[in-house]
Amino acid sequence: MDQPKKPSVSPASSLQDDGLEFELTDFEEARRILDRESLSQFDLSTVAPPERWKRLRRAKLPTDRALTGRAIDWLLALPSTVRPQNLSQQFPRITNALAEVWHEPQQRQAALDKLLCDGRQGRKGFPVVVRDELIALRDCTQPAAKAG
Repeated sequence: MDQPKKPSVSPASSLQDDGLEFELTDFEEARRILDRESLSQFDLSTVAPPERWKRLRRAKLPTDRALTGRAIDWLLALPSTVRPQNLSQQFPRITNALAEVWHEPQQRQAALDKLLCDGRQGRKGFPVVVRDELIALRDCTQPAAKAG
């Protein structure tokens, strides 16, 4: 078998790195430059202005601000370990919507997936405690995995 030929490297060329160029600077100068010229990729106002979301939302309903009777009954019927208290307090509209589809497995799963995996850019998502409650709801509705 032929051995692959290694390129000849002179000692001077082995010390050269053509990859990245660095310029010495002090911390304050770097901060000034970044503050002035850099635009963070996480600056949500540059991705989608709030006015855009207001235009895309449906008109508000009275039930958006308070839990419906059906939602209250649904919450009380859930095991206390998965009852979404933060969701119901902070997002009653979403709680109402989940209560409406809860007894339809496909619709329920689609609703939970949509809430947990929102692909719209420029959205902050739910607070961690609300997201965790949604995950607990999703997990309690999925059938247990069958053992081998």
